[in-house]
This record gives sequence, structure tokens and C-alpha cells, in this order.
Amino acid sequence: MNRRRIHGSRPRAGRTAASGADAGLAPGRLPLPDVDIMLDNGLRVVVCSAPAVPLVEIRLAVPYAAAGPGEVALCQLLARILLQGTAHRDAAGYDAALAGHGATLNAGADSHKLTVAGHTMAGSLPAVLALLAETVRRPRLTRDVVIPERERLARRIRLATHQPAALAQHALLRRRYGEELAARRQPTPELAAACTPDDLAELHTRHLGARGAVLVLVGDLTPRQAVATVTDVFGAWEAGPEGDVPEAPPWFAGGPLRQVDRPGAVQSVIRLAAPALPRTDPGYPALHLAQLVFGGCFASRLVARLREEKGYAYQLGSGVESVPGASTLMVEADTAAEHTVPALAVIREELERMTAEPPSVREADAARSYAVGSTATAMSSPGALASGLANLLHVGVGSDWLHNWGPVIEGVPYDAVVEAAHRFFRPAGFTGVIVADEAAVAPLRRGTTDELDF
Repeated sequence: MNRRRIHGSRPRAGRTAASGADAGLAPGRLPLPDVDIMLDNGLRVVVCSAPAVPLVEIRLAVPYAAAGPGEVALCQLLARILLQGTAHRDAAGYDAALAGHGATLNAGADSHKLTVAGHTMAGSLPAVLALLAETVRRPRLTRDVVIPERERLARRIRLATHQPAALAQHALLRRRYGEELAARRQPTPELAAACTPDDLAELHTRHLGARGAVLVLVGDLTPRQAVATVTDVFGAWEAGPEGDVPEAPPWFAGGPLRQVDRPGAVQSVIRLAAPALPRTDPGYPALHLAQLVFGGCFASRLVARLREEKGYAYQLGSGVESVPGASTLMVEADTAAEHTVPALAVIREELERMTAEPPSVREADAARSYAVGSTATAMSSPGALASGLANLLHVGVGSDWLHNWGPVIEGVPYDAVVEAAHRFFRPAGFTGVIVADEAAVAPLRRGTTDELDF
């Protein structure tokens, strides 16, 4: 099978995720992957040699586009069944084969992708990859597997819908994108409970193909041998239908907040959102620095005011939520019911201050140091590096993104951070939801509607 190189990565022995200094890299700079190629069937393979311990981390991400309301529940069910055997071996035989190689694999799905993550002893990598290829191509979709698992998933989804964080997440999706698009991103217990083996077989054919998928291997391996093994065991994986990729969510407008009523709640959950730049945009690094100054780290302005000074919130912060083709600037705070209105007022004041008093040079420089150091620390283990690469490749950045992150952050002009603060932190650009008892948000109520002033 022919293979196409994506970037100019080349084999380099003896590298680890945390050994940049030993390898001649600048402090905090992560090494480039050794290999980044595309197989003929559309599977992208990224390999990093990190021989710290005799293990290899495995991450497989398969993107998909949910076609109808609640379909993500079927993808979650497929993920839960995926590692319960194949057409050629039952669950016990599959588990025994993994255990015999000192390997573990786990699967999950969200509204954009299905992911398999795990690790194996280095010497067993070929055998474990063969097991993985076997299950993604021919999973065991029989009634004895599907029926009990669908009941467990339906019960789990029902329980989750009563949790405040889940209520806020679902309400915020509806507030941002409307009912139809939000419904395609939320699992429904009814659809999970009604799923049949034939439904899953059709879903498997439609969504679980090699085209657009990414396989990341990080650990004690020889890159050339690893690529040869992947080509051998995954080369026959069907590409799948074209166009099965997540759609970038549309831009959404700022506006009044919405209440999700939770009678008797002693805690209020505040979630605010505004459109932001995707990670592939050249302006993203400046936005990242600005949000670190605002609320993205413990030394941020929002944490200093809302937690340290006022004591209104015990869980809070900001961040950028990235999906393929888009990002959202998120602000989150959990506060006691009696502090809901003053906490929201502080959040608005700090957003306004980001435009009236943008980050100082000192604040921007502190954010640079944090951005570089925290990323290097977070990616210091093979497992974290494998997960980080898989997630970043899923949202569309290159496999060299982590390697270049430090220099890119250091090179962001101060004026660009100020511009990002002015552009993205205007209160009028935000919308959101508050999960709370009616009494906690009554002063914010707009007449008899469920809209709240912000």
C-alpha cells in the first residue's frame, strides 16, 4: 500500500515527550512526531518514539457527522459494544487476548468522534493493533451483546440528564444553536433503548471507516516498524462513505441569558459562551493569552475577584472549547444561590474591564509563561502526549502544533493580545444559561419570559 507523508517528520530514536532539552530542543518545546503519514484508505498515522518505559500508548479517533436527533446515543452504544468481541471471538476471548498481551483498550464517543484509547507492552504492539483493527472492522453486534448494553446506556443517559452540569450543557447548546442542531449533539435514552443490532450494523457501515480517522502511537517503538505494522493490519480497513465529517457549528449571537429552573437548588450553575477563533486561525494564540489573563488560570482576574476577593464561587474559570472548524469562549462559575446575582455582576464587570483596561504587558508575559509551561507539563507523559495529539489533529491543526506552540506564544505581539481582549470579551457578545432556583435569579428576570438580563 502506498503511503503519503503529511509533514516532513523523520525517524528519530531515543526521544521522549519530556526530553526536549536532552534532544537539543529549547526548554519547554516538545519534539516533532517521528512520522505523520496517510494510508491509501484515508487513515492518518502519527508516530512518536518515547522509550521511557516499555509501553506504547494507542489512540484512535474516528470523526463522524450525526445525521439525526439523538444519533450520538447510537454512536455511544457502538463505542460501548466495540470492545466486547468481534465476529470471530466473543467478549471473553477478546478480553483474554488483550490481557495476554498486557494491554488495555477503552472506547467512547461524543457528538463529533468515536475514540479508542489504551496501551500495550511494547513487544505486543503488532498483536494488539491487529485486535484493534479486527474490532473496528468486524465488531460483534449480536443481540446478546446489544440488548443488555443498550439498557445500561439508556439508564446512564437518563441519570445524567438530572445533573446540573448536564442540564446547563444541554440548555447552552440550545441557546447557541437552536433546537434542531442541539438535538443532533445530545444523546437520548429513548433512541438508545430502541436500538437493534441491525441499526448498529448500519451505523457501523456509515460512520466507522478509515477515511478521516487518526491513529496515534506514542512510546517505546521503532517508527519504521510501527508504520509497517499499521499498514499491514489497517490497510484493509474500508475507507467508508465520503463526507462523513463533523460540520463546523454556525456562528451564534450574544443576547439575554436563559434560566433552567431547578426548584429548591442551593447552588446555581452559570455558563456563558461567545464565538471565538478556531485553533487553526493565526489569531488563536493571542486569544488564548487574553483568556488566560481573564479567567484561564488561578492567577487570573476573574479568579482574583470572584473567588479570592468576594468568595462568591468555588468553581470557576474560562477556556476555549474547540471542535472541528470552530471554537467557543466559555466562562463557567458555580455559586451559592444567594450569590448568583452578585457573582454574575462581577463576571460582567471583569468582561467590561478586559476592554476598558486590557491586559498589561506584565499580565500578558505571565500568561505566556503559563501557556508554555503548562502545556509542556501537561504533555510530559506518553499517554498525555498521545491524547493531546489525537485531540488536536481532530480539530484540524497539524501534528507540529505542540512542537511550535512555545515559539508561537512567545512571538505573539502584545498589541495582538490587547486586540483579542477588545474583540472577544465584550459582554454583548456573550449568551448563556443559569441553572438555578427561581428565587436566585428573580432580580434578573425580563418580565414573564425565561430570559435574564446580563
